[in-house]
Amino acid sequence: MTVRTAAIVLLALLSAAPAWPQAVDAGWSEVARDRDENCAIVVTGNGQFYRIAASGLAPGAPGRYVLVNGDMRPLDWVVRADAAGSFARYYLPFRWHHTGGTVSVALDTPGCRLAASFPWRRASVAVR
Repeated sequence: MTVRTAAIVLLALLSAAPAWPQAVDAGWSEVARDRDENCAIVVTGNGQFYRIAASGLAPGAPGRYVLVNGDMRPLDWVVRADAAGSFARYYLPFRWHHTGGTVSVALDTPGCRLAASFPWRRASVAVR
């Protein structure tokens, strides 16, 4: 194979591949939202996994992130916004011996106070 042929094959392969891989959460539905002046928190999900994302925060701002799912011990974390003023986490709600419930999430930073909640249901088990 000549260098020219190899270059053509490589160019064909690169142009056939998508420029950016599709994000795992692309196309998920919005299930909850809250807004506080310039800040927002948006929860999207596919019915099993959820993405909790905040934007409009001060770049690098510290915050307290609290997630409550029924009577489970809450997640209570100190988090930090990225350089663009964003923060995101994925969550898979689950509680032993429960088929569903409500998740509440709050994010409190020096410039924003956000809170949202959403219902969840355990996915059906596929029996084959």
